Amino acid sequence: MAALALVAACGGSGGAEGAGDQAYAEGRYQEALAAYAPLSEATPSSRLWAKVGAAALHTGQLREATAAYRALGASDPDRADEAASGLERVILAADRKREEAALAEAVMALRTIAPDRPLGRHALSLMQASDGAVDPAGFSAALAAATEAGEVDSLLARQATALAGIGACDQAVPLFQAGIRRAGRPGSSAAEAGLAECYLRLGSGMMASVPDSAETLFRESAALDSVTPVGREALIGFGDARYRQGDLIGAALAYQAALSAGEPGDSLAVVARKKLNALVSAVVPDSLSTGAP
Repeated sequence: MAALALVAACGGSGGAEGAGDQAYAEGRYQEALAAYAPLSEATPSSRLWAKVGAAALHTGQLREATAAYRALGASDPDRADEAASGLERVILAADRKREEAALAEAVMALRTIAPDRPLGRHALSLMQASDGAVDPAGFSAALAAATEAGEVDSLLARQATALAGIGACDQAVPLFQAGIRRAGRPGSSAAEAGLAECYLRLGSGMMASVPDSAETLFRESAALDSVTPVGREALIGFGDARYRQGDLIGAALAYQAALSAGEPGDSLAVVARKKLNALVSAVVPDSLSTGAP
């Protein structure tokens, strides 16, 4: 009945389209798609896009269905709701099959065709399926759809880690901070480790141009983590910043802390000892003048 209703609503035709309609009505969706697709490319119309989308969805060709429903909504604003409903069916199918690329495309198409339609659980499904960061609008929608505290915590951690992984620490920092605040207690955590590393990266990037800001970031990084390679590198950076400001004692203490926290002879210990010896001997090596290790 649903198949016949679709054909009736879209308008039956003779020739190849009529053959496609017959195949669709009989549940031979791949044959229907094979008939509709060339026609939609040769003589595109909202009628054909609707048929291509429905047939492609039935055959599991989700990206093709998304393209067709996107074209339907763009070609005929009066059928935007129909296109959006089709895209929502694609999203559900992509979520069930864990097809991340198809899910992302369908969510983006839905946002384009029906920007006022709430993404709700669709955005949450997209984020849970994604291995990387999602766009800010999708992330906000996913947070709004999350109903459990653990779900929110997981979303914050996932997005922050993904952003840090692509070097977007300026965006990751507030998310890491939010995760730590939600935990309500200090201590070792993935969020604190991620935040410490982002502070280190941001401080290193500011060392040449804004050393005062770099010093603050290095200090914050070391306060979170002073014993791992990240924390020890932050201590060295903090020492470099103090040295630039003429605080030789502060620099020496930072270098000594980085040296003491590691194993004798490891790479960071070698750097820290070199800088410490330079202070003691009042000889400034090139690495100090450039801020490099």
